[in-house]
Amino acid sequence: MANFSKLVLSVLAFPALLLASSQALAVETPAACGKFDFNKNGLGCEVRVEGGCEADCTSLRFTAGCEGGCTATASSMCTNNCGEACIAECDPSKLDCIQGCHDECEQPFIADCQANYPDRDCVTDAKASCTSRCRSQCQVQPSNCIDHCDTCCTGACTANINMDCDLACYAKLEGGCKVQCQEPTGALFCNDQYVGASDVKSCINALIAQGLQVDVSAQAQGECTITLGGADCAGSGEASGFGCSASPNQTESPFAVTGIALGLAAMGISAARRRNRKNG
Repeated sequence: MANFSKLVLSVLAFPALLLASSQALAVETPAACGKFDFNKNGLGCEVRVEGGCEADCTSLRFTAGCEGGCTATASSMCTNNCGEACIAECDPSKLDCIQGCHDECEQPFIADCQANYPDRDCVTDAKASCTSRCRSQCQVQPSNCIDHCDTCCTGACTANINMDCDLACYAKLEGGCKVQCQEPTGALFCNDQYVGASDVKSCINALIAQGLQVDVSAQAQGECTITLGGADCAGSGEASGFGCSASPNQTESPFAVTGIALGLAAMGISAARRRNRKNG
């Protein structure tokens, strides 16, 4: 009878299983990982390579990496002018801080960006900068038009005054991201945000040492097989000694065995037993 002691799943057939651990960890950012805050953005870490990777090298993937680097404060002239127009149009029954902040933020940002940086994708840059500032400002939902407009306009004007700094940061990370995408080690992303690591392999090793799982299957450029005893990647690329998912002192499957996985396993075992009965 076939040996069913191992549950073998093809990563190519079941990519949904390539998920990093959702276990909460207190992670200190390693020096090789730049200034990325893994405690805010660290779950779901994975390596990406080549073409699909380069497509992700956009400002929308750089907001976490640039967070905290541009700290100019909004001018009172900007917030006052914005606030007056906002209050005149405000409907207290339809307050939405995030959307209201984006409405005040994006068009002025796009106009200034296109005037000063005609070669950039200013629409995407505006979404990135405004998303970062609006999330920061709208952590508490305002309950009236005055607070709503003050919050939204502060976020919008803060994004606008930091435009030059933000765009410089985006450009720097974009260059590093595209270079790393072409290297065998690839580029590291966590929660869909690019980690501007100075040394990707050292960064991953340091994260693993702190208990954070990282999906490195893309480095193998071939089919990976996950078993209850670990992971094995075969292919022409480099797996850097990590296997499909890297985690410290790994003795079990690097991914939690979910109900879906167990269901798939049960179906596979059942089918195999039916074949054995027919052959017998």
